[in-house]
Amino acid sequence: MSRTSSLRLVPLIVERDIRILFSDTFLVGIMFTNFAIDLFVTAVTFGNLIPPTTGIPSYFLYIAPGSNFITAAVAAFQSGRDVWREKYIKDLTSYLLSLPAPRPVLAASRIAGGVARSLIATFPGTLVISYLYGVLFDPRVFAAYLIVGLFSLGIVGLSITIAAFASSIEVFVTIRSGVQLYLSFLSTLFYTVETFRLQAPALVPFVSSNPMTWAVEAFRELRVAHDILPPIAVLVAPSLAFAALGMASYLWYSRL
Repeated sequence: MSRTSSLRLVPLIVERDIRILFSDTFLVGIMFTNFAIDLFVTAVTFGNLIPPTTGIPSYFLYIAPGSNFITAAVAAFQSGRDVWREKYIKDLTSYLLSLPAPRPVLAASRIAGGVARSLIATFPGTLVISYLYGVLFDPRVFAAYLIVGLFSLGIVGLSITIAAFASSIEVFVTIRSGVQLYLSFLSTLFYTVETFRLQAPALVPFVSSNPMTWAVEAFRELRVAHDILPPIAVLVAPSLAFAALGMASYLWYSRL
């Protein structure tokens, strides 16, 4: 099969992955409900409890992007769940490996499908946060979606890597939960780096190297920065690295 013909299969595989996610209406409903609770209950409550005297003018706006990125991470990790299922459900494996597409194209399509699913799942949330940040009717709204997409790219790659090596669904779920805890609580989602530096300096390297930190800080820059390329550029290399790792892991397991 020619390169052009194989590339035509990419949107078909991406469409299939999107259909799989949204065929589980309960999961989709849970994701949207969690986002609404995180933003309109948790963030509003914390925003009223923590005054501007702490150094953060509006704590509600400070933690608002995190609600959306948590949803993005949940959607992105479904790619890993699907890959794990394919390892043990033979009809799915047979179907995927029977597609007339080279394995690298198939692997890249699965990652692209995961990113597309995450962007669709967070589309309303990104609109809401962009409105709160005053960039909804500004070209910076495209940067908002780019930040969410880059973050999702890295998490999709990471989730596929975990799934490729997980020996059971319990192992996958346990590691996924640990990663999500790291993303949520060892990042600047709730606290500034300065807070960690004062209260728990040993954790600062983990916080500073957290993809969630890079993503939420890049999003927060949209409110004030005129040049948004530097904060976005920080996400590019690690996201591509995780995506490459996920692709390599997918290719490795598909040869077993």
